[in-house]
Amino acid sequence: MEICRGSQCLNVELVAYSLPREGGVDKLIAESAAISHAPEFRTLNDERVKHLVNLLKKLGHESVFEHACFTFRVEGISRVCSHQLVRHRLASYTQQSQRYVSLKNPKFIVPESIFGSEFEEEYMDVLERAATLYRKMVETKKIRKEDARFILPQGIETKIIITMNARELRHFIELRCDPSAQWEIRTMAKEMLKLAHEKAPILFEDLYEKFILDKSDQQL
Repeated sequence: MEICRGSQCLNVELVAYSLPREGGVDKLIAESAAISHAPEFRTLNDERVKHLVNLLKKLGHESVFEHACFTFRVEGISRVCSHQLVRHRLASYTQQSQRYVSLKNPKFIVPESIFGSEFEEEYMDVLERAATLYRKMVETKKIRKEDARFILPQGIETKIIITMNARELRHFIELRCDPSAQWEIRTMAKEMLKLAHEKAPILFEDLYEKFILDKSDQQL
């Protein structure tokens, strides 16, 4: 088996996002807002785009944010983390199947708090025993993978594809980057925020400043 210490194995990639014919995500959002009020919405300059997107955030008129979508590929998180993630229902998910994928050489996410504690040795022993029993059941072919997986701890590593529209992504980030959020999903959410901010710096500017630039934001 392989052990990942905390978020050591976390990898978040932005694999797709809404790309308009002209301009970027911020312009798409601004044009979507302007079309309902302005006689001409195709000729918005950069200053007007920034003004409109910031105004929408200020007024809470976020329905137009749903016209932009972001797709992330995430690896190196535990099932503990993915169980929290899929509670966000306005999103699409495709997760690695434990029914079809063999996990004979599993990777486990282990919280930092375990290392150096009085429970570390016993904790690692339980993981090793679970992995060994799973491997025995699968290799003898007497137990199907879909049943053998029941022995695997929630800390086992998983991979998942996530697609969210920009409105839901902002909501997800607001909740999961908060200091009160669990450490693993909080780390993942911050990586998603950084990637989204690169493609839509105006739309995600407030959240980027709040959760990435503000160093006073410490995890509880």
